[in-house]
Parts: sequence; structure tokens; C-alpha cells
Amino acid sequence: MTNRRMYRLLIVALLIFLPLSGHAKQTVCEAPLSLWKDRSAKRAIQDFVRRVTDPADGAYVPPGDRIVTIDMDGTLVCERPSPVGMVFAEKLLKDLSGASQLQGREPYEAARRDELRQMRREHFELFFGLSGAGLGENTVRRKVQTMVREDRHPRFDRPYRELFYRPMLQLVRYLVQNEFVVYVLSGSDQTLVRVLCAEQPALAALPPSRFVGTLVALDVDYRPEGPVYYRLARELEPVNLRKGKALNILYRIGRNPILAIGNSSGDCGMLAATRAAEYPVTLRMLLNHDDAKREYAYSRASGSNTGFCREQAGADILSISMRDDFEQVFAFDSAP
Repeated sequence: MTNRRMYRLLIVALLIFLPLSGHAKQTVCEAPLSLWKDRSAKRAIQDFVRRVTDPADGAYVPPGDRIVTIDMDGTLVCERPSPVGMVFAEKLLKDLSGASQLQGREPYEAARRDELRQMRREHFELFFGLSGAGLGENTVRRKVQTMVREDRHPRFDRPYRELFYRPMLQLVRYLVQNEFVVYVLSGSDQTLVRVLCAEQPALAALPPSRFVGTLVALDVDYRPEGPVYYRLARELEPVNLRKGKALNILYRIGRNPILAIGNSSGDCGMLAATRAAEYPVTLRMLLNHDDAKREYAYSRASGSNTGFCREQAGADILSISMRDDFEQVFAFDSAP
């Protein structure tokens, strides 16, 4: 057999085999929402998606108007014992507290005394701005990226980028596949939100404009090598929590969501914003942390606060139970 004939036979074999191998790969892809148990939460999501994507249904919403807002801290990623944004802000303050020119100045003295928790409670609106004051934005971005990849969670001993809830990431993919416009909202620093979420493919696929965090004031120097952005010691109002989330949906998204998912009283404003959507069928959900074995079980006082949210967002908020609705919590958990 000549080399030319052998070459032709090889090409034919590849043309036959490659479509088959591609089909084989498709057959092992996970089914939509396979990490969700067949309970009321999963069925509510699927029914909602079916209705708003069906042109023959009275609840139909055009693709560009299928706005979804999902909280990050405690809804997409673990927020205990402290939200990742707070962990990073405290780390920055402690790193800076050793500088001689900052001796005797707050909050750097509080960082040295390990009293940042009290300061955070009393002056949350200043916390993120003060933590990176004077630093270049590119420097902050690099520090965030290093932290989320290398620093480890005190309980799970995993990098913070691995602390995303796998069923929620699967939900984001499912919504995107059905032409929903997904936004991630957080009270944490805007830069941290973007950098942390970029570590997960399901979220990295979203444009940067889809991440709405608390903004820190910036200034810019124009230099021969290009503009240099650096941080000022303040945040821009409104801080992206509670009422601030509803306001930032208006300011930074410009359209109200038809689906909103959170986990705490800090998300009530976001859930309430669905009531202002121009479409008749909307959905509001709160993730309940009730799984002490695989994650955390919040106390009633600090948990989902569904009663409080219902005063603002209505009585039809649906609960997602981490214990009862999730087949798996983290990717490093045992497979379901």
C-alpha cells in the first residue's frame, strides 16, 4: 500500500470517527439543573423559565428583557465566617498598618489591635474605600487575584475561588442558555466581585458590566505610558446593600429584574425590585443556609430573613433549602 493511499484512508477514518466522538461527548454532558433535587424550588424555576420563554404563553418576555439579579455573597459563594470581600479588605488594612506614615491613624491602628470587626460594623460605608486608599487599581486587582487563588478558607482549607455553590453555577448556565440576562450583585468591592467571579467559567462568560458591587472612588493620573487609576479613601453612594441594591439596579442596570435570588435581609431591596418589572410574571427566591454538615446552618436571626423580605417584596418569596434542594454544595464535595 502506497503512503498516499494510507494517508487517504486515515483522513476518511478521521472524518467518520470525529462526529461519533463529538456525539459521545455530548451524551455525557450534565443535564440542566441535575444538581437540584426534584422538589418545589427546582420545579418553580423550570416552570418560570418555560413560561417566560414560550411566545405562546401570556407570561412571555423577550430575551433582552429577561433580567436576572443574583446576589454573590451567600447565594453564589460561601460568606461564612466572613464574606470574601471583608476578608480581603481586612487583609489590605493589616498589610498597610505597618507603614510608618500610618502609625496612630485609623483604621490602621484598629488593624494592628485586631479590632476591625467592630469598625466594620460601625463604619461599613467607609470600609472598602479605606482599605485600599492610595493603591493603584491594577495593584488591587493583582492582590485580589492572588488572595482568591492562594488564601484558604479557615474551615474547608480550600482557596476562596473554590467556595462557589455548584448548583447555583449550574443555574446561571441554565438561565444563560435560555437567553436570560444575568447580573451578579454584591455589597463587596466591585473589583473583588469581578476578579473572584472570573475564576468560575460560568460567571467568567458574563461581560464585566454584569457585575454590580460597591464602588470605590477613583482618580486618574495621565502619564506617558498611559492613564493610571488609583483609589481614594471613600466609597461611592449608594453602598450596594439593602435599599442600595434596588437603587443600583436602577442606576447601573436601568431595568428591573423578572427573577431575583438572594439569601439575606441585605437582598430584600433587590427582590422588591421585581415588583417594578413591566411583565406580569416574576419570581423571587431566597437561599436558606440550613446545612451545617456541608456548609453552615445560620441561626434564625441571621438567616434568610424571609419574613422581613416579605414585608418589602411580597408574600410569595420561595425558599431554596441548601440541605434539601442541593444534591451537592461545593465541587470538592463527594459526587451526588
